[in-house]
Amino acid sequence: MDSKIIKKSKIINSLIYGLELIIVVTILVLEYLSSFKAGVMRHLYSKKIEYLAKIYTEKGMMIHTIIIVFLFVTLAFVFKNSLSKKRKLNFIRFLLYVIILISGFYLPYMKDLNTYVYILIFLEIFIGIEAMKLLLEKIKPQL
Repeated sequence: MDSKIIKKSKIINSLIYGLELIIVVTILVLEYLSSFKAGVMRHLYSKKIEYLAKIYTEKGMMIHTIIIVFLFVTLAFVFKNSLSKKRKLNFIRFLLYVIILISGFYLPYMKDLNTYVYILIFLEIFIGIEAMKLLLEKIKPQL
């Protein structure tokens, strides 16, 4: 029974990592194409302006930062004594996403990219997924 759960867990983790890789490659390709193709650049730029005006305003960025820091502190408190090797890797990945996202909010270089909002959306989604994976691993031994 446990081996089936472990196999399913490995398959799900592999799918998540594959999806992350596909999204990163897609964002890089879109950024590359935006310098050559006017239609791609126009679409990315208009979406960037739209999202920056609605979701990623200055107040919105502060709220996103507060939520992410709260999530990080909560997970750090929950796992302060019970980090196995696998959990440490997931926690380090979660921490890396948090650092990249928070630096992405405030670095001028990131804001100049045409895919800026897509990068932020990608990072927020995968921070949530990594947090859920960490919490599920914490709950799994108790089941």
